[in-house]
Amino acid sequence: MIRHAARALPWPLLGGAVILLGILLRVVEQWPYTMWPLQGLAVGLLAGVAAFAFDEPAAAIVDTLPRSLAWRTAARSLGVLLLLAGWLLAVVGTKDAYFGHAADVAWQGLAATGAVVATATALRRRGRARPAGPLSTTIVATAAYVALARPFPRELPVFPYATIDTWQLSRGLWTAILAGGVTTLIVTLRD
Repeated sequence: MIRHAARALPWPLLGGAVILLGILLRVVEQWPYTMWPLQGLAVGLLAGVAAFAFDEPAAAIVDTLPRSLAWRTAARSLGVLLLLAGWLLAVVGTKDAYFGHAADVAWQGLAATGAVVATATALRRRGRARPAGPLSTTIVATAAYVALARPFPRELPVFPYATIDTWQLSRGLWTAILAGGVTTLIVTLRD
């Protein structure tokens, strides 16, 4: 499994994303009141890049091998674990920037990534060799729009700000997103 992951995953992209996530969250830490939207953008970037771990350029061959989709998903998830470790380290390293809600910010990244892993796996099951292109574009664009425009901050605080928004509602939203992702993944990986 590790040998497969070492050859199949886009390690430079994943490593570069970890560095960029650290930079984005460091900027938020330096100027939390003006640069707060970068936190939501970082969540979108994390989830969007995670989708690239599931691209399979040799899908025509790999999909015919005796390895199951669950095995291939587990092998490719090693790259996602690197991303999540980098995310958690960056959040812990900049925890003072989140107005006492570092755990919620970490949860946003974990939940978004879990949902993307489930979606990318479902697309792979349906035969899409490279699900990351449209999936990551949609995720990053949506996260950027929601973080920058804040179209519904009171009704649906996706990326709450400071102490003025409802963090508890946001936590419930992200928990529901992760639950939906886990359910999708379980259904997708059934033989």
